[in-house]
Amino acid sequence: MSKFNTFLLSSSSTISLWVLFLTTHVVLAIMLGYTFPILNNTAGGKVFDLRTFGYSLEEAQTILGNLDQQAIDLYIFPQLLVLDVLYPILLALFLSSLLFRLTRSIKFRSRLLPLLLLLPFLAMVFDYLENACILLMITETLEPSAWGVSLSSFFTLSKSILTSVAWISILVCGIQWIRTKYNPYR
Repeated sequence: MSKFNTFLLSSSSTISLWVLFLTTHVVLAIMLGYTFPILNNTAGGKVFDLRTFGYSLEEAQTILGNLDQQAIDLYIFPQLLVLDVLYPILLALFLSSLLFRLTRSIKFRSRLLPLLLLLPFLAMVFDYLENACILLMITETLEPSAWGVSLSSFFTLSKSILTSVAWISILVCGIQWIRTKYNPYR
């Protein structure tokens, strides 16, 4: 068994899954209940992280133009440097561990399973790359260019797609688990 599977085996216990679920959602609740409302209000719409389908150069310039220093400070800390460091790793651990447990429960075998289990961690990497781009833009370290904003938007879109595929996989495996567990004809 690979080290990754051994790790997922230990993190997919019922208690571990509950701890991951709760900590992930506490961090999400702080972002959705505190930082994002302030940032969205100041930006005049959704900030970069919440634009599931990415954003254009014009949209990025509008967001950046609307952010005042207080919002930039909040965006940097605690949003980017604490909350959006914790959330992606917690979510990746939770999704991958839950998917591991479900696929073992339904005895799912496929050569694609290792890739499926890695998808949440790939989403996490894209989230961190997105955060780095946002940090460079809001600190004016890099002037927003068509290329830079397209790259950042690509990271946002990739994060969204990979996370969605992981959740859909969990849904499909969860339905299969319910069907096998509660099948009266087995």
